[in-house]
Amino acid sequence: MSLKQRIKYVWRIIGKLYSFFNFGLGSVVIATFIFPTIFTISFGSPEKFKRLGRIVVNKAFTLFVKQMQWARLLTFEVKNKERLQGLQSKVIIANHPSLLDVVMLMSIIPNADCLIKASLGGKNIMRWVVNRLYIPNSLDFEDIIRDSGASMDKGNCFIIFPEGTRTRPGCPFSLKKGAARIALATKRDVIPIYFGGNEKIGLRKYDKMLSFHPTQKYQYKLEVLDPISVEKYKNMQQSKAAMLLTEEMTECFSKAKRAEQEREHT
Repeated sequence: MSLKQRIKYVWRIIGKLYSFFNFGLGSVVIATFIFPTIFTISFGSPEKFKRLGRIVVNKAFTLFVKQMQWARLLTFEVKNKERLQGLQSKVIIANHPSLLDVVMLMSIIPNADCLIKASLGGKNIMRWVVNRLYIPNSLDFEDIIRDSGASMDKGNCFIIFPEGTRTRPGCPFSLKKGAARIALATKRDVIPIYFGGNEKIGLRKYDKMLSFHPTQKYQYKLEVLDPISVEKYKNMQQSKAAMLLTEEMTECFSKAKRAEQEREHT
Protein backbone atom coordinates (compact mmCIF):
# COMPACT_ATOMS: atom_id res chain seq x y z
CA MET A 1 0.00 0.00 0.00
CA SER A 2 1.48 3.36 -1.04
CA LEU A 3 1.72 6.33 1.32
CA LYS A 4 -1.20 8.02 -0.46
CA GLN A 5 -3.31 4.89 -0.05
CA ARG A 6 -2.36 4.67 3.64
CA ILE A 7 -3.46 8.26 4.22
CA LYS A 8 -6.77 7.60 2.46
CA TYR A 9 -7.24 4.40 4.46
CA VAL A 10 -6.73 6.18 7.80
CA TRP A 11 -9.08 8.98 6.70
CA ARG A 12 -11.76 6.46 5.76
CA ILE A 13 -11.50 4.73 9.15
CA ILE A 14 -11.83 8.08 10.93
CA GLY A 15 -14.68 9.10 8.63
CA LYS A 16 -16.52 5.85 9.24
CA LEU A 17 -16.23 6.20 13.02
CA TYR A 18 -17.39 9.81 12.82
CA SER A 19 -20.35 8.83 10.63
CA PHE A 20 -21.38 6.09 13.01
CA PHE A 21 -21.07 8.48 15.95
CA ASN A 22 -23.38 10.89 14.14
CA PHE A 23 -25.77 8.03 13.42
CA GLY A 24 -25.92 7.14 17.11
CA LEU A 25 -26.30 10.76 18.16
CA GLY A 26 -29.04 11.31 15.59
CA SER A 27 -30.85 8.20 16.82
CA VAL A 28 -30.82 9.55 20.37
CA VAL A 29 -32.16 12.93 19.23
CA ILE A 30 -34.91 11.28 17.17
CA ALA A 31 -35.89 8.91 20.00
CA THR A 32 -35.73 11.57 22.71
CA PHE A 33 -37.24 14.60 21.01
CA ILE A 34 -38.65 14.04 17.53
CA PHE A 35 -40.67 10.89 18.07
CA PRO A 36 -42.32 12.09 21.30
CA THR A 37 -43.33 15.23 19.39
CA ILE A 38 -44.75 13.12 16.57
CA PHE A 39 -46.62 11.00 19.11
CA THR A 40 -48.15 14.13 20.61
CA ILE A 41 -49.31 15.59 17.29
CA SER A 42 -50.64 12.17 16.26
CA PHE A 43 -53.16 12.38 19.14
CA GLY A 44 -52.53 8.74 20.03
CA SER A 45 -53.24 7.43 16.50
CA PRO A 46 -50.81 4.50 15.91
CA GLU A 47 -51.23 4.67 12.14
CA LYS A 48 -50.54 8.40 11.92
CA PHE A 49 -47.52 7.97 14.21
CA LYS A 50 -46.13 5.17 12.03
CA ARG A 51 -46.69 7.13 8.82
CA LEU A 52 -44.93 10.24 10.14
CA GLY A 53 -42.27 8.19 11.89
CA ARG A 54 -41.31 6.36 8.70
CA ILE A 55 -41.00 9.68 6.88
CA VAL A 56 -38.54 10.84 9.56
CA VAL A 57 -36.55 7.58 9.31
CA ASN A 58 -36.45 7.86 5.51
CA LYS A 59 -35.15 11.44 5.64
CA ALA A 60 -32.63 10.65 8.39
CA PHE A 61 -31.25 7.62 6.55
CA THR A 62 -31.07 9.59 3.30
CA LEU A 63 -29.04 12.27 5.10
CA PHE A 64 -26.75 9.62 6.62
CA VAL A 65 -26.03 8.08 3.20
CA LYS A 66 -25.35 11.52 1.71
CA GLN A 67 -23.03 12.34 4.60
CA MET A 68 -20.96 9.24 3.85
CA GLN A 69 -20.93 10.18 0.16
CA TRP A 70 -19.81 13.75 0.95
CA ALA A 71 -17.03 12.34 3.13
CA ARG A 72 -15.93 10.20 0.16
CA LEU A 73 -16.50 7.00 2.10
CA LEU A 74 -18.88 5.37 -0.37
CA THR A 75 -20.57 5.56 -3.73
CA PHE A 76 -24.27 4.73 -4.07
CA GLU A 77 -25.98 3.79 -7.33
CA VAL A 78 -29.43 2.31 -7.92
CA LYS A 79 -30.11 0.67 -11.26
CA ASN A 80 -33.78 0.56 -12.35
CA LYS A 81 -34.69 2.94 -9.52
CA GLU A 82 -37.78 3.98 -11.47
CA ARG A 83 -39.30 0.62 -10.56
CA LEU A 84 -39.58 1.85 -6.97
CA GLN A 85 -41.58 4.97 -7.86
CA GLY A 86 -45.01 4.76 -6.26
CA LEU A 87 -44.36 1.16 -5.21
CA GLN A 88 -46.89 -0.12 -2.71
CA SER A 89 -47.83 -3.31 -0.92
CA LYS A 90 -44.92 -5.46 -2.09
CA VAL A 91 -42.49 -7.76 -0.33
CA ILE A 92 -38.99 -6.34 -0.83
CA ILE A 93 -36.19 -8.91 -0.54
CA ALA A 94 -32.47 -8.24 -0.72
CA ASN A 95 -29.19 -10.00 -0.19
CA HIS A 96 -27.35 -8.80 2.89
CA PRO A 97 -23.60 -8.17 2.44
CA SER A 98 -23.16 -5.33 4.95
CA LEU A 99 -24.23 -3.56 8.10
CA LEU A 100 -25.74 -0.62 6.19
CA ASP A 101 -28.08 -2.52 3.86
CA VAL A 102 -31.31 -1.72 5.71
CA VAL A 103 -30.26 1.96 5.89
CA MET A 104 -29.73 2.00 2.13
CA LEU A 105 -33.10 0.40 1.42
CA MET A 106 -35.05 2.64 3.78
CA SER A 107 -33.41 5.70 2.24
CA ILE A 108 -34.88 4.85 -1.18
CA ILE A 109 -38.21 3.33 -0.07
CA PRO A 110 -40.17 5.94 1.93
CA ASN A 111 -43.06 3.68 2.93
CA ALA A 112 -40.93 0.80 4.21
CA ASP A 113 -41.93 -1.53 6.99
CA CYS A 114 -39.38 -4.09 8.05
CA LEU A 115 -38.75 -7.30 9.96
CA ILE A 116 -36.09 -6.42 12.53
CA LYS A 117 -33.99 -8.25 15.09
CA ALA A 118 -35.76 -8.33 18.42
CA SER A 119 -32.53 -7.19 20.10
CA LEU A 120 -32.90 -3.77 18.44
CA GLY A 121 -36.10 -3.31 20.40
CA GLY A 122 -34.58 -4.51 23.66
CA LYS A 123 -33.38 -2.51 26.61
CA ASN A 124 -31.99 0.55 24.87
CA ILE A 125 -33.15 4.03 23.95
CA MET A 126 -34.22 2.91 20.46
CA ARG A 127 -36.77 0.39 21.71
CA TRP A 128 -39.46 3.09 21.96
CA VAL A 129 -39.02 3.87 18.27
CA VAL A 130 -38.33 0.41 16.88
CA ASN A 131 -41.14 -1.39 18.68
CA ARG A 132 -43.73 1.13 17.50
CA LEU A 133 -42.63 1.29 13.86
CA TYR A 134 -41.45 -2.17 12.84
CA ILE A 135 -42.10 -5.88 13.36
CA PRO A 136 -39.69 -7.81 15.62
CA ASN A 137 -38.62 -11.28 14.49
CA SER A 138 -39.29 -12.61 17.99
CA LEU A 139 -43.04 -12.81 17.29
CA ASP A 140 -44.67 -16.10 16.40
CA PHE A 141 -44.53 -16.54 12.65
CA GLU A 142 -48.31 -16.38 12.32
CA ASP A 143 -48.23 -13.01 14.07
CA ILE A 144 -45.50 -11.82 11.69
CA ILE A 145 -47.65 -12.84 8.73
CA ARG A 146 -50.66 -11.09 10.23
CA ASP A 147 -48.81 -7.85 11.03
CA SER A 148 -46.87 -7.70 7.75
CA GLY A 149 -50.07 -8.37 5.81
CA ALA A 150 -51.90 -5.62 7.69
CA SER A 151 -49.02 -3.22 6.99
CA MET A 152 -49.02 -4.02 3.27
CA ASP A 153 -52.80 -3.63 3.20
CA LYS A 154 -52.15 0.00 4.12
CA GLY A 155 -49.81 0.45 1.15
CA ASN A 156 -46.47 -0.11 2.89
CA CYS A 157 -43.73 -2.25 1.38
CA PHE A 158 -42.28 -4.93 3.63
CA ILE A 159 -38.50 -5.39 3.66
CA ILE A 160 -36.97 -8.71 4.62
CA PHE A 161 -33.50 -10.18 4.19
CA PRO A 162 -34.18 -13.86 3.38
CA GLU A 163 -30.66 -14.96 4.33
CA GLY A 164 -31.48 -14.01 7.91
CA THR A 165 -28.00 -12.62 8.55
CA ARG A 166 -25.21 -10.90 6.69
CA THR A 167 -23.79 -12.90 3.79
CA ARG A 168 -20.40 -14.51 4.29
CA PRO A 169 -17.97 -13.39 1.56
CA GLY A 170 -17.44 -16.02 -1.12
CA CYS A 171 -20.33 -18.21 0.03
CA PRO A 172 -23.35 -19.02 -2.17
CA PHE A 173 -26.69 -17.49 -1.30
CA SER A 174 -28.60 -19.47 1.31
CA LEU A 175 -32.15 -18.16 1.67
CA LYS A 176 -34.57 -19.22 4.36
CA LYS A 177 -38.21 -19.84 3.49
CA GLY A 178 -39.67 -17.12 5.70
CA ALA A 179 -39.81 -14.43 3.02
CA ALA A 180 -41.49 -16.81 0.57
CA ARG A 181 -44.03 -17.88 3.19
CA ILE A 182 -44.90 -14.25 3.95
CA ALA A 183 -45.30 -13.40 0.25
CA LEU A 184 -47.48 -16.46 -0.36
CA ALA A 185 -49.62 -16.01 2.75
CA THR A 186 -50.24 -12.32 2.05
CA LYS A 187 -50.54 -12.85 -1.74
CA ARG A 188 -48.04 -10.07 -2.41
CA ASP A 189 -45.56 -10.10 -5.28
CA VAL A 190 -41.85 -9.95 -4.52
CA ILE A 191 -39.43 -7.20 -5.59
CA PRO A 192 -35.81 -8.45 -5.37
CA ILE A 193 -33.02 -5.91 -4.90
CA TYR A 194 -29.46 -7.06 -5.44
CA PHE A 195 -26.62 -5.44 -3.50
CA GLY A 196 -23.48 -5.47 -5.63
CA GLY A 197 -20.23 -3.54 -5.62
CA ASN A 198 -16.95 -4.27 -3.88
CA GLU A 199 -16.38 -6.14 -0.62
CA LYS A 200 -17.68 -4.11 2.33
CA ILE A 201 -14.66 -4.83 4.52
CA GLY A 202 -15.35 -3.44 7.98
CA LEU A 203 -19.13 -3.76 7.55
CA ARG A 204 -19.40 -7.50 6.97
CA LYS A 205 -20.30 -10.05 9.61
CA TYR A 206 -17.44 -10.56 12.11
CA ASP A 207 -15.34 -7.74 10.59
CA LYS A 208 -13.51 -5.39 12.94
CA MET A 209 -14.94 -1.89 13.13
CA LEU A 210 -11.45 -0.41 12.68
CA SER A 211 -11.12 -1.80 9.18
CA PHE A 212 -12.03 -0.66 5.69
CA HIS A 213 -11.50 -1.73 2.10
CA PRO A 214 -7.73 -1.36 1.63
CA THR A 215 -7.82 0.63 -1.63
CA GLN A 216 -11.38 1.79 -2.41
CA LYS A 217 -14.45 3.52 -1.09
CA TYR A 218 -17.40 1.26 -0.34
CA GLN A 219 -19.21 0.74 -3.63
CA TYR A 220 -22.95 0.18 -3.24
CA LYS A 221 -24.39 -0.84 -6.59
CA LEU A 222 -28.02 -1.76 -6.08
CA GLU A 223 -30.13 -3.23 -8.85
CA VAL A 224 -33.92 -3.46 -8.67
CA LEU A 225 -34.58 -6.78 -10.39
CA ASP A 226 -37.67 -8.04 -12.21
CA PRO A 227 -40.63 -8.66 -9.90
CA ILE A 228 -41.53 -12.21 -8.94
CA SER A 229 -45.23 -13.00 -9.15
CA VAL A 230 -46.73 -15.36 -6.59
CA GLU A 231 -49.72 -16.08 -8.85
CA LYS A 232 -48.23 -19.28 -10.28
CA TYR A 233 -47.88 -20.76 -6.80
CA LYS A 234 -51.42 -20.11 -5.56
CA ASN A 235 -52.78 -23.63 -6.21
CA MET A 236 -49.75 -25.50 -4.86
CA GLN A 237 -49.37 -27.14 -1.49
CA GLN A 238 -47.95 -24.52 0.87
CA SER A 239 -44.62 -26.14 1.73
CA LYS A 240 -43.88 -26.95 -1.91
CA ALA A 241 -44.81 -23.44 -3.02
CA ALA A 242 -42.53 -21.91 -0.36
CA MET A 243 -39.67 -24.17 -1.44
CA LEU A 244 -40.05 -23.35 -5.14
CA LEU A 245 -40.46 -19.62 -4.54
CA THR A 246 -37.36 -19.62 -2.33
CA GLU A 247 -35.45 -21.40 -5.10
CA GLU A 248 -36.64 -18.75 -7.58
CA MET A 249 -35.49 -15.97 -5.24
CA THR A 250 -32.10 -17.64 -4.81
CA GLU A 251 -31.62 -18.02 -8.55
CA CYS A 252 -32.63 -14.38 -9.02
CA PHE A 253 -29.79 -13.20 -6.76
CA SER A 254 -27.32 -15.75 -8.16
CA LYS A 255 -28.07 -14.64 -11.72
CA ALA A 256 -27.53 -10.98 -10.78
CA LYS A 257 -24.23 -11.85 -9.11
CA ARG A 258 -23.03 -13.81 -12.14
CA ALA A 259 -23.94 -10.93 -14.43
CA GLU A 260 -21.98 -8.53 -12.21
CA GLN A 261 -18.94 -10.80 -12.23
CA GLU A 262 -19.10 -11.09 -16.03
CA ARG A 263 -19.20 -7.30 -16.36
CA GLU A 264 -16.15 -6.99 -14.12
CA HIS A 265 -14.17 -9.38 -16.33
CA THR A 266 -15.01 -7.75 -19.67
